[in-house]
Amino acid sequence: MSYDIWLAIDTGGPEPAEVARPWNFTSNCAPMWCAAGIDFAAISGSTAGMVAPDLERAIEALKADPERFRKMDAPNGWGTYDQLLPALEELLASWRAHPKATVVVSR
Repeated sequence: MSYDIWLAIDTGGPEPAEVARPWNFTSNCAPMWCAAGIDFAAISGSTAGMVAPDLERAIEALKADPERFRKMDAPNGWGTYDQLLPALEELLASWRAHPKATVVVSR
């Protein structure tokens, strides 16, 4: 299972338009990002600009204590601290680029 997160904007058409490449990551890391301070399941429907500071703080928490978070690595290798950190940084860059877009989360 995984989390799919994308940004959407209302263009007036029948469906919202996606404004950034969808982000996909294994749910094996959900305990890690939640412990760092971001619960993706709870932010769906928020604007990217509104929740970007939360994601930034979570990234800083991950960087501040890597050994704590590495202990949460999935035993099967499908979701590790070293895979998650750059993926979250990429997601944050997308949110910063499109602060008025709506964050959509599917899990």
